Formats: sequence, C-alpha cells, structure tokens
Amino acid sequence: MHRILLALVLFLCSTTAFAQRDRWEAPFPAHTVAGNLHYIGTADLACFLITTPQGHILINTGLASSFNPMRESARKLDFKLEDVKILLISQAHFDHTEALAAVQKISGAKMLATDADAPILNDGGKTDPSFKNGNRFPAIKVDRILKDGEKIRLGGTELTVILTPGHSRGSVSYSMTVNDKGTQRKVVMANMGTVVLPLVNNPHYPNIVEDFEHTFRVQKALRPDIWLATHGSQYDLETKYKAGSFVDPEGYRKAIEHYEQLFRKQLAKERAGR
Repeated sequence: MHRILLALVLFLCSTTAFAQRDRWEAPFPAHTVAGNLHYIGTADLACFLITTPQGHILINTGLASSFNPMRESARKLDFKLEDVKILLISQAHFDHTEALAAVQKISGAKMLATDADAPILNDGGKTDPSFKNGNRFPAIKVDRILKDGEKIRLGGTELTVILTPGHSRGSVSYSMTVNDKGTQRKVVMANMGTVVLPLVNNPHYPNIVEDFEHTFRVQKALRPDIWLATHGSQYDLETKYKAGSFVDPEGYRKAIEHYEQLFRKQLAKERAGR
C-alpha cells in the first residue's frame, strides 16, 4: 500500500511542477531585500545574492533557464555572478539546482551542502527520492559538508546554517543579520515544511515524521524580523516587493503554524489509511 501511495505522491509532485513551470520561469524585478541581501530569482523560484567586498554568496539558482535572467538581474544591481565565491541551496531538488554548475563554471565558486544533499548534487539528482523518474540536472561536486549551527563567513557577513529536514532529508535554512537603513534586523531564509513525500511507511525516509517535528520546533524559535523562503509564493514576494518592505515577523509565525497544521492533517489522514 505504501508503494502505491509513494508512486501517487511522486506523480503529483511531478505534474504540479510542470503546472507551476510558467511561474517558475516568469521574470521578476531584481531588488534589494535589505542591506547586502538581494533577490535575483524568478516570480516563484527564489535566488538570493548576498554581496560582500570579498565576493558573494548565492543561495539557489532555479532552473537552467534561470541562468541568463539571474545573471542580468545581478548586473542590474551592479553585481556579477562571476564574483560568487560560495554556492548554497535550500534543498537539492531540480528546481533550485539546475543552474548551479553554470554559475560555478563562470565563477569558480565552492559548493557547500548538507550531508543528505551532497550525494544528490554529486550525481545530478539520480538519487533524489522525490523525482525518481526524471528531473535531472548537471552534477556538481560538493566541496564541503555543512553542519547544523555552522557559521559561513565571507567579507564581514555571517550566515548560520539551520538544518530543517522534512520536505527533504537535506533541507536547510539560513539566518543572518542585515543593516536595514540603519536598523539591525534578523533575517531567516527558511525552507518551509511542505509535505511532498509519504509520512507513513516511507522506505526512502523512515524518520520523516521525526524530522518534521524537529523542524517545526526549530523554526518556531527563530523569530526573524524579515523572513524569506525557497518559493516567492510562500512568503508573498509580490505583495511585499510592491509595499517596499519585507519586515514581517507576524507573517512568519503564521506561516510556520500553517505548514505545521497541513503536516499534521496529512499525517492523520495517512495514519487513518485514507
């Protein structure tokens, strides 16, 4: 029974991905979120450029088709992808990884990833249980494994690694402090706890429920001033961009509660055999 459920979930994930592809590829204005944190992604696939005098950090790259628009967005903000020194991802799913190798080719950046994401990046998505039958991407060698609580430092900027598994084994969030027009603000780039794999009797991820429980506890304790997510739709990118401010601590609390409720509803449904 769990094999049938797994196949159904993977099919739904795949078809949903194709349905969303228009939004994934639609352009979005490059902009500064706050301080040295900038957005160079599409209408829904979030790509964050953190700039420093010693080079830049890029979190996520979107699809292969995102590469040239992302490069142009960086230029519009007077930065260059060629100056990226560190590559990071929120999760090793194809919609956030397809352009990693292209960015590394022009920049020589080091790829840093979680222990669970490293094999998937190294083999170009072949071992990603969420997309067994396709959605490959150019393989990229991981230069260093990230640990929970680790600090990533470059040019006076410091990011904290926060393991937030559940959506995938290697899902990770990052926090940092930015100077927002004279005000120090805590920022969290959160990997939201959306359920895309079976929660009960999952042979590929037997401790998935425990990981989700851990992630929600951790995320509730973060309390950022500004929060972002892997998909623009998850943090209401368009509305906040038009408003000219991304400060939204209450919105973060509500979002985490929302995704936890969806998780618990799905868990109860699967345990009841529905």
